[in-house]
Amino acid sequence: MFTLAVLNQKGGVGKTATTMNLAGALAELGYRVVMIDLDPQGHLTEACGMPEATRPASLYDVLLSDAGAVTPEAVTALVVPWRDGIDLVPTTVEMFMIERQLYQHRGMEWRLQLVTERLAGLGVYDVCLIDCPPSLGALTDNALVASRRVLIPVQAEDSTFRALRLLLEQVASAQNDLRIEIEVLGMVVNLLDKRKGRIVTSALEELHKMPLAVLGEIRDLKEVREAWRESLPVVAYAPDSPSAAEFRQLAKALAGDADGGQE
Repeated sequence: MFTLAVLNQKGGVGKTATTMNLAGALAELGYRVVMIDLDPQGHLTEACGMPEATRPASLYDVLLSDAGAVTPEAVTALVVPWRDGIDLVPTTVEMFMIERQLYQHRGMEWRLQLVTERLAGLGVYDVCLIDCPPSLGALTDNALVASRRVLIPVQAEDSTFRALRLLLEQVASAQNDLRIEIEVLGMVVNLLDKRKGRIVTSALEELHKMPLAVLGEIRDLKEVREAWRESLPVVAYAPDSPSAAEFRQLAKALAGDADGGQE
């Protein structure tokens, strides 16, 4: 199973929209996708039309369980079907408290990896997308360990570059401290509107000069917002729109990595 963290500690860069719409485009290509909402704010859970509800199992409980209790059955109980070819592990309000709890456990950075290993062992999914919180704490470290691959949503604006530097420092720190290899696959530029002038176009030019690949440019068009409101990926809501084409292009850019990264 190819596992990818959609990660940027900077808020408002389109992490959740990227996760949901990339999942839709990958499913359209025939991949079986599971998404994990690791953000306690629950934007992905809400965007998929799954409001907070009492569930017999929660990601919070499983992440704090002993390794022996993280069974295939326990992980299967977390998964909720969303659309054909796409399932979701939703978040719950308890996740707001989990970082404090994780710091009291040994091996706190490896908790989510147990979950993704069990998901992979089910033999159901080709791709796992982790929608990460806007922070550089224990949950982000868990996403890095579980995925070992990162896609960074950004915006073409001046504040992007400092955030990128901090994020890449976090990735390097995780590699050194946890002795793992993490591959940053590249960036996707979201909410792109060149009509805003030179500030946007010059920032976009600088992003393309960076050693990180720009894997996609997603324009700030109404179809993505409308699809969000309807709890649909844009490839389903407006399949002939430019936005759908842009997410299909991003999915195809990652498809080769996904084919090579399946276990």
